[in-house]
Amino acid sequence: MLQQFDERNRDLIVNINGRLIDRDKAGISPFDSAVQGGDAVWEGLRLYQGRIFKLHEHLDRLERSAKALSFAEIPSREKIIEEIQRTVAANKMRDGVHIRLTLTRGLKITSGMDPRLNQSGPTLIVLAEFKPPVYARSGLTLITSKFRRPPADILDPRIHHANLLNSILAKIEANKAGADDALMLDTRGFIAETNATHLFLVRKREVATPRVVACPEGITRGTVLEICTAEKISCFETDLALEEVYGADEVFCTGTMGELAGVIEVDGRTISDGKIGEMTKRLSGLYTRRAATEGVQVVD
Repeated sequence: MLQQFDERNRDLIVNINGRLIDRDKAGISPFDSAVQGGDAVWEGLRLYQGRIFKLHEHLDRLERSAKALSFAEIPSREKIIEEIQRTVAANKMRDGVHIRLTLTRGLKITSGMDPRLNQSGPTLIVLAEFKPPVYARSGLTLITSKFRRPPADILDPRIHHANLLNSILAKIEANKAGADDALMLDTRGFIAETNATHLFLVRKREVATPRVVACPEGITRGTVLEICTAEKISCFETDLALEEVYGADEVFCTGTMGELAGVIEVDGRTISDGKIGEMTKRLSGLYTRRAATEGVQVVD
């Protein structure tokens, strides 16, 4: 799975600390913390018919992550929403849009790791692109990565930080194996998530997903759990072993950029009959309906 360039994005206007600028002229200082050490937090948002689905949940997580990293200053929610509105308006966007929101610790007075060198406030970047859900509806193939997801005593997964090398290394493995993405285990050998998404499996019409021991508390993941509760679909969080994935009736991934995507093969093993399962289709439809009708209006 390789994302393709969308011609509509050729003349994008991006937003860096409130400055709207052409994508080809945008720049960030080499003294910014994101450049110096990946010292930033981020969120992925989706714009549906002028509304951003789960916007406040995403901004809650952004704020929690920034506080966990002891950012000295965090822009107000009103300011962040205002900059999002300005960015999508400048690009004449309303639907089928993915927004990458990044908040860095900001500029350093000189190169170095010490956060005390950051003395001018954070950097807020709003990048909005025309981008429909990125995964093929025909189903994904996964391989299991040799790289593990660390536990909270090494790096707390609830911090939605921008240092993604662990996931990038796993994605490189998937690319080399000809798979769409890589399944990642925690240090105990249980499923964490993929390099980019959360994982669910279906067994005898029960839906299961890994506990958030070595993965973040995903917004789309949480929405699926909400939908299951509302629809009286048996759903639980538990430790899941790789063998349970191999033997599942259905497997699917969740994430803001790709929504819900069925998995048809893991480590060369076909999942069930190799087709997208009925529960996956049902939950995907229910999610799409919610995303299309709920959310915070940011475009009139």
